[in-house]
Amino acid sequence: MKRILVTGATGNQGSATVYELLKNDFEVFALTRDPQSQEALKLKSAGAVLIKGDLENTDVLKEVFQKIDGLFLVLPGVWVSSKETDEQEADLGIQTIKLAEEKGVKFILYSSVMASDKQDRFRPRFKFTIEKYLLQSALQGAVIRPASFMENLLLPSFGLGDNKFINPLPKETAISWITTKDIGTFARIIFQNYKDFNGKTIDFGGELFAPKQVLKLLERKLDQPLEFVQVPLEILYQQSETFANLVEMVATEGYDPIDTELISSWLPKLTSFEEWLDDTGIKKIRELQSSNDNN
Repeated sequence: MKRILVTGATGNQGSATVYELLKNDFEVFALTRDPQSQEALKLKSAGAVLIKGDLENTDVLKEVFQKIDGLFLVLPGVWVSSKETDEQEADLGIQTIKLAEEKGVKFILYSSVMASDKQDRFRPRFKFTIEKYLLQSALQGAVIRPASFMENLLLPSFGLGDNKFINPLPKETAISWITTKDIGTFARIIFQNYKDFNGKTIDFGGELFAPKQVLKLLERKLDQPLEFVQVPLEILYQQSETFANLVEMVATEGYDPIDTELISSWLPKLTSFEEWLDDTGIKKIRELQSSNDNN
């Protein structure tokens, strides 16, 4: 298990995984639509072999699949989900796994999403469909279901660049958070120990924070007040019925408990929210605020 293809290689999860694998003597192929992008060139400089294309380019995949032992599969992000985008994602994931199976890829680690199985009630063809296909295939494989990314707070939808904290989730419900850097580290551990993880589905997350707790932490670290904006459920339904259903599910059921003992047995220390903010988060939030001030 030495040659790994990482899809979504210039994204947060993908790039974290590429760098972590390279640091640990893996040969890494990085799939990217634009090999000349700044992030792609950084990956190349670190030692990755850039592969131009995406998961739709089956000819490209057929060629690279014959060169690799393992695949880290991340599907392209969709920010406004619908039944159609869910079905497209399921089809693309299954198509990719089928092709990997045909070309003799030894092991696939698929990055899904927390509570994909619970979402199956209102998203009948989505990430859980891909998980089931992988684990029922002849391939060796595992599924990691990451919690909410701390890095997502830097997206415009959260409003931090405008001194706001826009929250779509139930404001009193605590959810788990994780850094994409830790996802990359855990992915590397799984590839190094793939026989131990074969057939497993792992919910992967760290500290539990409710939105109001996140707000207090941000205000303390930024040393400034932020306007808390709670997005009403009816507005979420107007934007995306799928996402609104997810928010309702979190409000009524929450997420299943994470097996922290399993995670800590392989990765003893996860990055805390405070550490992430001190390390990179606050600096990037201030850059967003400065950029918005200058516009």
